Amino acid sequence: AVDAGPPPTLGNPVGAVDPVGHAVAAYLDHLRTDRAAAGNTLASYRRDLRRYRSFLAGRGVHDLTAVTPALLDGLVPALLAGDGADPPLGEASVARTLVAVRGLHRHACRVGLTALDLAAGLRAPAPAPRAPRSLTVADVDAILTAAGAPGTPLARRDRTLLEVLAATGARISET
Repeated sequence: AVDAGPPPTLGNPVGAVDPVGHAVAAYLDHLRTDRAAAGNTLASYRRDLRRYRSFLAGRGVHDLTAVTPALLDGLVPALLAGDGADPPLGEASVARTLVAVRGLHRHACRVGLTALDLAAGLRAPAPAPRAPRSLTVADVDAILTAAGAPGTPLARRDRTLLEVLAATGARISET
C-alpha cells in the first residue's frame, strides 16, 4: 500500500485545509486502483506532486481552481532552480514532474474539481544536445583490425575509409 496522503475527496469540502492535497490523493488513488500503476511509479508521482504542492503553497495557492497559466509558466524555472527545501532538478526529472502535474490537472478536470485543464500545454524545455562520445585509440585500432586481412583490395578500401572517418571525427549520422 502506497501512502498517498490524506483520503481522496471530490470538490472543496468546507473546512478543507489542503484541497490540493486531497486532489493529489484522489489522483494517486486513481492511478493505483484504476490504472494499476506500479509502486515505483506511484512513489515517483507522489514525490513529484509533493514538490508541485510546495511550489503552489509557496505562491499562496491552495486550490487547483486558483492555478493560472502565468503561475504554471513559472513551474519549470522553479524546478530547474530548486529552493531551500528541494534541490534543482535535471531536465529528465523536470520532464517526469511535468507528466505528473499534467496528469493531476487532467484528472481534476475529468472528475469536476476544475473547469479547465490548464496544464495540458505544459511542456518541458528541450534537452541540451549531448556531446558525442569519442572513441579511444584502442577502439579505433579494433575497428581497423576488423576491416579484414591486410593486402586484399576490399580490406585496403575498408581500412582507408575507416581511417578517413576516424581522422576527420565524422559521426555516424554524418556518413
